[in-house]
Amino acid sequence: MTKNLKDLSTSLLAKFRDVSGQAVSGRLSAPNDLAGETAALKNLLVGESWHSSSGVWVCDFIHDDAYCIALAFEISAQDRVQLDSESEGTIELIDIPGSVYLYLAETLRLRPMELDPLWVEEHIGGPAGEVDGVELDVIKEVLDSVSVFRLGDKSIFKPKTSGRYVANYLCTFDKNLKESNRLSENSLEIIREIFLQEKDHLIESNLFEAMSTTVLRHAFLEIYRTLEFVFVLPRANSLINQLRATGATLSVNVLDFARQCYKELGWKRVERDSIERLFREYANVNYGAFRTLVGSCTPFDNITLVTPPATNAEIVTLARDVAEKYYALRNQVAHQFWPEEMTQCSDADWQALIEFTLGCIAHFYDQHLSKQATTLIKA
Repeated sequence: MTKNLKDLSTSLLAKFRDVSGQAVSGRLSAPNDLAGETAALKNLLVGESWHSSSGVWVCDFIHDDAYCIALAFEISAQDRVQLDSESEGTIELIDIPGSVYLYLAETLRLRPMELDPLWVEEHIGGPAGEVDGVELDVIKEVLDSVSVFRLGDKSIFKPKTSGRYVANYLCTFDKNLKESNRLSENSLEIIREIFLQEKDHLIESNLFEAMSTTVLRHAFLEIYRTLEFVFVLPRANSLINQLRATGATLSVNVLDFARQCYKELGWKRVERDSIERLFREYANVNYGAFRTLVGSCTPFDNITLVTPPATNAEIVTLARDVAEKYYALRNQVAHQFWPEEMTQCSDADWQALIEFTLGCIAHFYDQHLSKQATTLIKA
Protein backbone atom coordinates (compact mmCIF):
# COMPACT_ATOMS: atom_id res chain seq x y z
CA MET A 1 0.00 0.00 0.00
CA THR A 2 1.40 3.39 -1.00
CA LYS A 3 2.46 5.94 1.60
CA ASN A 4 2.69 8.78 -0.92
CA LEU A 5 0.60 11.68 0.38
CA LYS A 6 -0.38 12.92 -3.07
CA ASP A 7 -1.45 9.48 -4.28
CA LEU A 8 -3.51 8.87 -1.14
CA SER A 9 -5.24 12.25 -1.51
CA THR A 10 -6.10 11.49 -5.13
CA SER A 11 -7.45 8.07 -4.17
CA LEU A 12 -9.60 9.55 -1.39
CA LEU A 13 -11.24 12.11 -3.67
CA ALA A 14 -11.83 9.44 -6.34
CA LYS A 15 -14.16 7.59 -3.94
CA PHE A 16 -16.78 10.27 -4.79
CA ARG A 17 -18.67 10.85 -8.02
CA ASP A 18 -19.68 14.25 -9.41
CA VAL A 19 -22.91 15.14 -11.26
CA SER A 20 -21.54 13.63 -14.46
CA GLY A 21 -20.68 10.35 -12.76
CA GLN A 22 -16.97 10.96 -12.94
CA ALA A 23 -14.54 10.47 -10.06
CA VAL A 24 -13.84 13.70 -8.21
CA SER A 25 -10.35 15.06 -8.73
CA GLY A 26 -8.45 18.01 -7.34
CA ARG A 27 -6.76 18.61 -4.03
CA LEU A 28 -7.23 18.51 -0.30
CA SER A 29 -6.61 21.56 1.85
CA ALA A 30 -3.07 21.69 3.19
CA PRO A 31 -2.84 20.79 6.90
CA ASN A 32 -1.54 23.33 9.41
CA ASP A 33 1.58 21.21 9.98
CA LEU A 34 2.37 19.73 6.60
CA ALA A 35 5.89 18.74 7.61
CA GLY A 36 4.61 16.96 10.72
CA GLU A 37 1.88 15.17 8.78
CA THR A 38 4.36 14.05 6.13
CA ALA A 39 6.76 12.79 8.77
CA ALA A 40 3.99 10.88 10.59
CA LEU A 41 3.06 9.05 7.39
CA LYS A 42 6.68 8.38 6.47
CA ASN A 43 7.44 6.92 9.91
CA LEU A 44 4.33 4.74 9.97
CA LEU A 45 5.33 1.07 10.14
CA VAL A 46 2.57 -0.72 8.32
CA GLY A 47 1.44 -4.24 9.16
CA GLU A 48 -1.35 -6.31 7.68
CA SER A 49 -4.92 -5.62 6.65
CA TRP A 50 -7.71 -8.18 6.77
CA HIS A 51 -11.44 -8.77 6.86
CA SER A 52 -12.38 -9.55 10.45
CA SER A 53 -14.70 -12.32 11.62
CA SER A 54 -17.39 -9.71 12.20
CA GLY A 55 -17.17 -8.46 8.62
CA VAL A 56 -15.29 -5.17 9.03
CA TRP A 57 -11.90 -4.30 7.58
CA VAL A 58 -8.99 -4.09 10.00
CA CYS A 59 -5.32 -3.17 9.81
CA ASP A 60 -2.47 -2.92 12.29
CA PHE A 61 0.57 -0.67 12.35
CA ILE A 62 3.17 1.00 14.56
CA HIS A 63 2.55 4.70 15.21
CA ASP A 64 4.67 6.79 17.61
CA ASP A 65 6.42 3.59 18.72
CA ALA A 66 3.11 2.01 19.81
CA TYR A 67 1.20 -0.95 18.37
CA CYS A 68 -2.15 0.19 16.97
CA ILE A 69 -5.18 -1.49 15.45
CA ALA A 70 -7.59 0.39 13.19
CA LEU A 71 -11.09 -0.89 12.48
CA ALA A 72 -13.74 0.40 10.10
CA PHE A 73 -16.41 1.08 12.69
CA GLU A 74 -17.41 3.62 15.31
CA ILE A 75 -17.34 2.88 19.02
CA SER A 76 -19.93 4.61 21.20
CA ALA A 77 -19.05 6.71 24.24
CA GLN A 78 -20.70 4.14 26.51
CA ASP A 79 -18.71 1.30 24.99
CA ARG A 80 -15.51 3.31 25.30
CA VAL A 81 -16.07 3.40 29.05
CA GLN A 82 -16.73 -0.35 29.13
CA LEU A 83 -13.68 -1.11 26.99
CA ASP A 84 -11.51 0.99 29.28
CA SER A 85 -12.83 -0.95 32.27
CA GLU A 86 -12.49 -4.40 30.69
CA SER A 87 -9.01 -3.69 29.33
CA GLU A 88 -7.88 -2.13 32.61
CA GLY A 89 -6.95 0.98 30.68
CA THR A 90 -4.51 -0.83 28.41
CA ILE A 91 -6.48 -0.37 25.16
CA GLU A 92 -6.96 3.31 24.33
CA LEU A 93 -8.96 4.99 21.56
CA ILE A 94 -6.67 7.60 19.98
CA ASP A 95 -6.75 10.41 17.43
CA ILE A 96 -4.44 10.18 14.43
CA PRO A 97 -2.87 12.70 12.03
CA GLY A 98 -4.76 13.42 8.83
CA SER A 99 -2.02 11.83 6.73
CA VAL A 100 -2.40 8.56 8.64
CA TYR A 101 -6.16 8.81 8.14
CA LEU A 102 -5.57 8.98 4.37
CA TYR A 103 -3.61 5.74 4.59
CA LEU A 104 -6.37 4.08 6.64
CA ALA A 105 -9.11 5.28 4.29
CA GLU A 106 -7.38 3.41 1.49
CA THR A 107 -6.30 0.37 3.49
CA LEU A 108 -9.67 -0.15 5.19
CA ARG A 109 -11.56 0.42 1.93
CA LEU A 110 -13.72 3.13 3.45
CA ARG A 111 -16.84 3.88 1.43
CA PRO A 112 -18.85 7.09 1.13
CA MET A 113 -22.44 7.36 2.26
CA GLU A 114 -25.19 7.53 -0.35
CA LEU A 115 -24.92 11.17 -1.35
CA ASP A 116 -26.77 13.42 -3.75
CA PRO A 117 -24.35 14.17 -6.63
CA LEU A 118 -25.28 17.85 -6.33
CA TRP A 119 -24.17 17.79 -2.68
CA VAL A 120 -20.91 16.12 -3.72
CA GLU A 121 -20.36 18.78 -6.35
CA GLU A 122 -21.06 21.62 -3.94
CA HIS A 123 -19.16 20.39 -0.89
CA ILE A 124 -16.39 18.20 -2.31
CA GLY A 125 -15.96 18.41 -6.09
CA GLY A 126 -16.18 22.22 -6.31
CA PRO A 127 -13.84 23.02 -3.40
CA ALA A 128 -11.40 20.30 -4.55
CA GLY A 129 -10.98 22.19 -7.82
CA GLU A 130 -10.09 25.44 -6.07
CA VAL A 131 -6.66 26.60 -4.95
CA ASP A 132 -7.36 26.04 -1.25
CA GLY A 133 -8.80 22.55 -1.81
CA VAL A 134 -11.46 20.68 0.19
CA GLU A 135 -11.11 20.24 3.94
CA LEU A 136 -10.40 16.67 5.03
CA ASP A 137 -12.92 17.00 7.89
CA VAL A 138 -15.72 17.49 5.32
CA ILE A 139 -14.83 14.18 3.69
CA LYS A 140 -14.42 12.30 6.96
CA GLU A 141 -18.01 13.16 7.90
CA VAL A 142 -19.40 11.28 4.87
CA LEU A 143 -17.12 8.22 4.84
CA ASP A 144 -17.33 5.01 6.87
CA SER A 145 -16.19 5.52 10.45
CA VAL A 146 -12.75 4.52 11.73
CA SER A 147 -11.67 3.71 15.27
CA VAL A 148 -7.97 3.47 16.10
CA PHE A 149 -6.85 1.74 19.30
CA ARG A 150 -3.42 1.83 20.87
CA LEU A 151 -2.36 -1.18 22.96
CA GLY A 152 -0.26 -0.38 25.98
CA ASP A 153 2.95 -2.20 26.82
CA LYS A 154 1.12 -4.01 29.63
CA SER A 155 -1.94 -4.92 27.58
CA ILE A 156 -4.43 -7.39 29.03
CA PHE A 157 -3.60 -9.48 25.98
CA LYS A 158 -0.42 -11.51 26.09
CA PRO A 159 2.45 -10.09 24.01
CA LYS A 160 2.22 -13.05 21.64
CA THR A 161 -1.54 -12.75 21.13
CA SER A 162 -2.16 -12.06 17.44
CA GLY A 163 -3.51 -8.72 16.29
CA ARG A 164 -6.31 -10.57 14.55
CA TYR A 165 -7.52 -11.99 17.86
CA VAL A 166 -7.37 -8.60 19.60
CA ALA A 167 -9.25 -7.07 16.67
CA ASN A 168 -11.99 -9.67 16.95
CA TYR A 169 -12.40 -8.80 20.62
CA LEU A 170 -12.64 -5.12 19.68
CA CYS A 171 -15.23 -5.97 17.02
CA THR A 172 -17.66 -6.97 19.77
CA PHE A 173 -17.94 -3.20 20.38
CA ASP A 174 -18.91 -2.46 16.77
CA LYS A 175 -22.02 -0.29 16.98
CA ASN A 176 -23.42 -1.60 13.70
CA LEU A 177 -22.98 -5.20 14.82
CA LYS A 178 -24.59 -4.48 18.17
CA GLU A 179 -27.55 -2.79 16.51
CA SER A 180 -28.17 -5.81 14.30
CA ASN A 181 -27.94 -8.46 17.02
CA ARG A 182 -30.50 -9.31 19.68
CA LEU A 183 -28.26 -10.87 22.31
CA SER A 184 -28.71 -9.54 25.81
CA GLU A 185 -26.11 -7.27 27.34
CA ASN A 186 -25.25 -10.06 29.75
CA SER A 187 -24.58 -12.42 26.84
CA LEU A 188 -22.27 -9.86 25.23
CA GLU A 189 -20.40 -9.47 28.51
CA ILE A 190 -19.89 -13.25 28.73
CA ILE A 191 -18.64 -13.33 25.12
CA ARG A 192 -16.08 -10.64 25.96
CA GLU A 193 -15.16 -12.51 29.13
CA ILE A 194 -14.45 -15.59 26.99
CA PHE A 195 -12.25 -13.50 24.68
CA LEU A 196 -10.33 -12.11 27.63
CA GLN A 197 -9.83 -15.39 29.47
CA GLU A 198 -9.07 -17.58 26.46
CA LYS A 199 -6.84 -15.37 24.32
CA ASP A 200 -5.14 -18.17 22.37
CA HIS A 201 -7.57 -20.83 21.25
CA LEU A 202 -11.04 -19.37 20.87
CA ILE A 203 -13.06 -20.43 17.84
CA GLU A 204 -14.78 -17.09 17.45
CA SER A 205 -16.54 -17.28 14.09
CA ASN A 206 -19.70 -18.87 15.53
CA LEU A 207 -19.91 -16.21 18.21
CA PHE A 208 -19.94 -13.51 15.53
CA GLU A 209 -22.56 -15.44 13.57
CA ALA A 210 -24.67 -15.44 16.74
CA MET A 211 -24.18 -11.71 17.15
CA SER A 212 -25.07 -10.88 13.55
CA THR A 213 -28.34 -12.80 13.24
CA THR A 214 -31.63 -11.22 14.25
CA VAL A 215 -33.23 -14.63 14.90
CA LEU A 216 -32.58 -15.76 18.46
CA ARG A 217 -32.99 -19.49 17.81
CA HIS A 218 -30.31 -19.22 15.12
CA ALA A 219 -28.09 -17.34 17.57
CA PHE A 220 -28.54 -20.20 20.03
CA LEU A 221 -27.54 -22.75 17.38
CA GLU A 222 -24.34 -20.84 16.55
CA ILE A 223 -23.39 -20.63 20.22
CA TYR A 224 -24.20 -24.31 20.61
CA ARG A 225 -21.68 -25.03 17.85
CA THR A 226 -19.00 -23.36 19.95
CA LEU A 227 -19.92 -25.62 22.86
CA GLU A 228 -19.95 -28.57 20.47
CA PHE A 229 -16.19 -28.45 20.02
CA VAL A 230 -15.76 -29.03 23.74
CA PHE A 231 -17.21 -32.52 23.12
CA VAL A 232 -13.93 -33.52 21.49
CA LEU A 233 -11.69 -32.55 24.38
CA PRO A 234 -12.47 -35.31 26.92
CA ARG A 235 -11.88 -37.95 24.25
CA ALA A 236 -8.64 -36.35 23.12
CA ASN A 237 -7.39 -36.16 26.69
CA SER A 238 -8.40 -39.77 27.25
CA LEU A 239 -6.41 -40.88 24.20
CA ILE A 240 -3.37 -38.88 25.29
CA ASN A 241 -3.48 -40.51 28.71
CA GLN A 242 -3.76 -43.98 27.16
CA LEU A 243 -0.79 -43.29 24.89
CA ARG A 244 1.23 -42.07 27.86
CA ALA A 245 0.35 -45.24 29.76
CA THR A 246 1.86 -47.32 26.95
CA GLY A 247 5.14 -45.43 27.24
CA ALA A 248 4.70 -43.15 24.23
CA THR A 249 6.66 -39.89 24.27
CA LEU A 250 4.37 -36.99 23.45
CA SER A 251 4.88 -33.26 23.10
CA VAL A 252 1.54 -31.95 21.95
CA ASN A 253 -0.80 -29.04 22.48
CA VAL A 254 -4.11 -30.41 23.76
CA LEU A 255 -6.32 -28.19 21.63
CA ASP A 256 -4.25 -28.81 18.48
CA PHE A 257 -4.47 -32.54 19.14
CA ALA A 258 -8.24 -32.33 19.61
CA ARG A 259 -8.59 -30.32 16.42
CA GLN A 260 -6.64 -32.90 14.46
CA CYS A 261 -8.82 -35.68 15.86
CA TYR A 262 -11.89 -33.72 14.80
CA LYS A 263 -10.48 -32.91 11.36
CA GLU A 264 -8.88 -36.22 10.41
CA LEU A 265 -11.26 -38.65 12.10
CA GLY A 266 -14.49 -36.69 12.24
CA TRP A 267 -14.36 -37.27 15.97
CA LYS A 268 -17.31 -36.31 18.10
CA ARG A 269 -18.76 -38.04 21.08
CA VAL A 270 -22.41 -38.98 20.78
CA GLU A 271 -23.76 -35.48 21.31
CA ARG A 272 -26.59 -36.35 23.68
CA ASP A 273 -24.16 -38.22 25.93
CA SER A 274 -21.59 -35.43 25.66
CA ILE A 275 -24.04 -32.74 26.71
CA GLU A 276 -24.99 -34.74 29.77
CA ARG A 277 -21.33 -35.20 30.72
CA LEU A 278 -20.60 -31.51 30.27
CA PHE A 279 -23.68 -30.46 32.24
CA ARG A 280 -22.77 -32.86 35.04
CA GLU A 281 -19.42 -31.14 35.49
CA TYR A 282 -20.92 -27.66 35.12
CA ALA A 283 -23.64 -28.36 37.68
CA ASN A 284 -21.00 -29.38 40.21
CA VAL A 285 -19.37 -25.94 40.01
CA ASN A 286 -22.33 -23.71 39.11
CA TYR A 287 -25.61 -25.21 40.26
CA GLY A 288 -27.06 -21.70 40.26
CA ALA A 289 -26.85 -21.55 36.45
CA PHE A 290 -29.25 -24.50 36.27
CA ARG A 291 -31.60 -22.89 38.77
CA THR A 292 -31.66 -19.76 36.59
CA LEU A 293 -32.29 -21.77 33.41
CA VAL A 294 -35.12 -23.79 34.92
CA GLY A 295 -36.68 -20.65 36.39
CA SER A 296 -36.50 -18.52 33.23
CA CYS A 297 -36.78 -20.92 30.26
CA THR A 298 -40.27 -22.40 29.87
CA PRO A 299 -39.32 -25.81 28.35
CA PHE A 300 -37.36 -26.61 31.53
CA ASP A 301 -39.91 -25.49 34.10
CA ASN A 302 -41.07 -29.01 35.03
CA ILE A 303 -37.56 -30.09 36.10
CA THR A 304 -37.24 -30.61 39.83
CA LEU A 305 -34.44 -28.79 41.60
CA VAL A 306 -33.12 -29.35 45.10
CA THR A 307 -31.76 -26.87 47.58
CA PRO A 308 -27.95 -26.85 47.34
CA PRO A 309 -25.74 -28.58 48.15
CA ALA A 310 -26.97 -31.32 45.84
CA THR A 311 -25.81 -34.90 46.13
CA ASN A 312 -23.94 -36.59 43.31
CA ALA A 313 -27.04 -38.63 42.43
CA GLU A 314 -29.13 -35.44 42.26
CA ILE A 315 -26.52 -33.79 40.03
CA VAL A 316 -26.57 -36.79 37.69
CA THR A 317 -30.36 -36.68 37.46
CA LEU A 318 -30.40 -32.93 36.86
CA ALA A 319 -27.75 -33.13 34.13
CA ARG A 320 -29.66 -35.95 32.41
CA ASP A 321 -33.01 -34.13 32.49
CA VAL A 322 -31.61 -30.79 31.33
CA ALA A 323 -29.51 -32.42 28.59
CA GLU A 324 -32.55 -34.25 27.22
CA LYS A 325 -34.59 -31.07 26.80
CA TYR A 326 -31.59 -29.01 25.72
CA TYR A 327 -30.67 -31.43 22.94
CA ALA A 328 -34.29 -31.62 21.79
CA LEU A 329 -34.35 -27.82 21.40
CA ARG A 330 -31.07 -27.93 19.52
CA ASN A 331 -32.45 -30.55 17.14
CA GLN A 332 -35.64 -28.66 16.36
CA VAL A 333 -33.56 -25.67 15.26
CA ALA A 334 -30.81 -27.60 13.46
CA HIS A 335 -33.19 -29.95 11.63
CA GLN A 336 -36.05 -27.52 11.03
CA PHE A 337 -38.91 -29.55 12.46
CA TRP A 338 -42.46 -28.91 11.36
CA PRO A 339 -44.09 -26.19 13.50
CA GLU A 340 -46.47 -28.66 15.16
CA GLU A 341 -43.50 -30.81 16.22
CA MET A 342 -41.61 -27.95 17.86
CA THR A 343 -41.58 -26.87 21.49
CA GLN A 344 -42.62 -23.24 21.43
CA CYS A 345 -40.04 -20.85 22.86
CA SER A 346 -40.42 -17.14 23.48
CA ASP A 347 -37.62 -14.63 22.96
CA ALA A 348 -37.07 -14.70 26.73
CA ASP A 349 -36.68 -18.50 26.57
CA TRP A 350 -34.03 -18.29 23.84
CA GLN A 351 -32.21 -15.51 25.68
CA ALA A 352 -32.08 -17.63 28.84
CA LEU A 353 -30.83 -20.63 26.86
CA ILE A 354 -28.16 -18.53 25.14
CA GLU A 355 -26.88 -17.07 28.41
CA PHE A 356 -26.78 -20.51 30.01
CA THR A 357 -24.81 -21.94 27.07
CA LEU A 358 -22.33 -19.06 27.06
CA GLY A 359 -21.75 -19.53 30.78
CA CYS A 360 -21.11 -23.21 30.16
CA ILE A 361 -18.66 -22.40 27.34
CA ALA A 362 -16.82 -19.90 29.54
CA HIS A 363 -16.40 -22.59 32.21
CA PHE A 364 -15.06 -25.21 29.82
CA TYR A 365 -12.69 -22.86 28.04
CA ASP A 366 -11.32 -21.95 31.44
CA GLN A 367 -11.02 -25.53 32.65
CA HIS A 368 -10.04 -27.39 29.47
CA LEU A 369 -8.42 -24.86 27.15
CA SER A 370 -6.94 -21.76 28.77
CA LYS A 371 -4.99 -23.70 31.36
CA GLN A 372 -4.27 -26.99 29.61
CA ALA A 373 -3.88 -25.98 25.99
CA THR A 374 -0.93 -23.73 26.75
CA THR A 375 0.92 -26.58 28.48
CA LEU A 376 2.76 -29.28 26.57
CA ILE A 377 1.68 -32.70 27.76
CA LYS A 378 4.68 -34.97 27.82
CA ALA A 379 5.23 -38.59 28.74
